[in-house]
Amino acid sequence: MLDLFTELEPVVASHVAHVDDDDEEVIERGKNRIRKVLLDGHPVICAFSSGKDSTVLVALALNAAREIVEAGQPCPPVIVLHGNTGVEQPEIVKLAHSEIAKMKEYGKKHGIPLETRISEPTLNASFPVRVIGGRGLPTFPDSRTSDCSKSWKVDVNLKAQKEVISKLEGMGRWKRPVVMTGVRKDESVARDQRIAKRGETADELWVNDLGALRLTPLLDYTVDDIWLVIGLCHAGVVPAYSDFTGVMDVYRAAGGDSCAVVADMKGAANNKPCGVRTGCFLCTRVGEDRSMSQMISGDVERYGYLSPLAGLRDFISRTQYDWTLRHFVGRTIDEEGFITIGADTYSPEMLQRLLRYTLSAQVVSGVQIISIPQLIAIDARWSQYAFAPPFTALKIYFEVMNGKIELAPEVKRFPKTPVPRIGKIHVGATSYNRAMKGVSGLRNVSAEMFHEACGFSMKSLKDGTLVLDVETDDDITVDEMGAGDFLAFIADEMIEDYCHPHCSDWTWGFKTYLQYGTIQVAKGKSNQVHEILQRAQWRQENDLHGQRDPVSLESRCDVLFSTQLELI
Repeated sequence: MLDLFTELEPVVASHVAHVDDDDEEVIERGKNRIRKVLLDGHPVICAFSSGKDSTVLVALALNAAREIVEAGQPCPPVIVLHGNTGVEQPEIVKLAHSEIAKMKEYGKKHGIPLETRISEPTLNASFPVRVIGGRGLPTFPDSRTSDCSKSWKVDVNLKAQKEVISKLEGMGRWKRPVVMTGVRKDESVARDQRIAKRGETADELWVNDLGALRLTPLLDYTVDDIWLVIGLCHAGVVPAYSDFTGVMDVYRAAGGDSCAVVADMKGAANNKPCGVRTGCFLCTRVGEDRSMSQMISGDVERYGYLSPLAGLRDFISRTQYDWTLRHFVGRTIDEEGFITIGADTYSPEMLQRLLRYTLSAQVVSGVQIISIPQLIAIDARWSQYAFAPPFTALKIYFEVMNGKIELAPEVKRFPKTPVPRIGKIHVGATSYNRAMKGVSGLRNVSAEMFHEACGFSMKSLKDGTLVLDVETDDDITVDEMGAGDFLAFIADEMIEDYCHPHCSDWTWGFKTYLQYGTIQVAKGKSNQVHEILQRAQWRQENDLHGQRDPVSLESRCDVLFSTQLELI
């Protein structure tokens, strides 16, 4: 492979005066494949990550479109889709936005029917709400599935694809759109196996499992071919929408690795982590993020602001097997009336620490990690499950904003040990439904009394409970403007009145957000939310909402499995 930064520049320099036949074939090969698709009347959808392969893909696609326009022929639309996980390495975010801006300028200059779109995960799938909100653990190296890849990349990109394809097909002017990625052979055995299974070819259209038309025009390109195209564009030998200085700078700073910056849209999650890479700065699918470390150590003045982000990632990664940070109370009651006590998701205390560390890293680095809607969603979820007194997340936010900065501590990696199982606690009832008699759940007495005067809409649940009608057509949503207003004008009073351990109903924060219209629940989910709140209230009443440590829980266990640790 070309040593990118010692050999690329002289190679390019030797081609400035003359591009030989072999080099011209490399340049024209992929461009001609894309041009054929466009000339056949198919719009093309390019998956752009801002890595080297997708960069070349878009460059060739825009050049093919430009040539068609210059020849006076009708050119179908060119769509560039980019996915931002919300925790992308900040330098990659800057690079992607810069390159997309250049694409738009190039398209406008040459009359190319270009559209660009940046997509992000849903609120509930985002890292802050999913992990800090307590919905699930980060994806670790030995996780069975790569949930983050699916939720933050695959699902987001597939949704964007479907929307664009539906829009293009609705125009009725063009043939079926063709989705293109920068996938190449010989990058890994696993990838080659997937390529063969899908029947991918470089020269002909193929159909994926979802029935979409696909083209993989760079399939037979080598890594040297990719860098040659980038180098020639950088030198001005080959026209392009960018000189790709930013792309080269990122790879240089990250160690000159040939790994793609972010996985392109493959239609399926890649369960194996890449090695050196510059994708999500909070990626815990790898043991160490050597690329970000290389950037920081190589140029502290430029990349030193990334240090708090690297420290946060390392803390999360290295404490994977610190069982003291876990919630030990199981979520279900078995047929004999027992709840299992064993390490599960993060404990409420750990969630609060993570929020404080993350907000502190956000302040120190200047990189937004948690938005105001995400903060409200975290606080609402903590209240919904009685993880903390109402409005605890908002209290932490104000403390950090007022200067109480606490970055993630540097810790040694905890050795891998089996998941602890302590035993079982007998609660008597064989189900939550039998145990939760008299628990109010979603019921709000003040709203019942004053709903007519205040204009609240009410509805009756299947158990006869009268509750606020707070359903919407999507998952749990946060009104962005309402969230800002709540934080600015209402939060201080609510924190003072309710944010203390002695608050009798820790779910009150969730119900307050519903009453103010700051959040809404998914259509048809009121009964489910009602039952979740009932369980949380019952668990709080019985001191099973995660505030006890494993030792104190062990003393309450009615049945002990073993004195030994064993795998769940």
